[in-house]
Amino acid sequence: MIIFDLVIDLFFTLYSSLGFGTKEYKIQTKMEKLGEEYPNMLQCYQHNQRIFETDDNLAELVLSLNLKSVVEKKKFVSLVNQRFKDYT
Repeated sequence: MIIFDLVIDLFFTLYSSLGFGTKEYKIQTKMEKLGEEYPNMLQCYQHNQRIFETDDNLAELVLSLNLKSVVEKKKFVSLVNQRFKDYT
């Protein structure tokens, strides 16, 4: 049982140290997927990555984004365009 716990701890540590499962990784993944349809959003994210990852409101907005919903994507793009007017 102790060996099993050590293996699980090692797996979790390795998983976390590689960045998978972190908030930043999830945000990056969603923005890359959104960027396939809206390339300007990916560019905006790349230029403002620190803001996307540290601003709690913006990060939550990205994390809660349903990429299967056209309406949600359009609303998200509109909100980001308002915030970062340079990338419209």
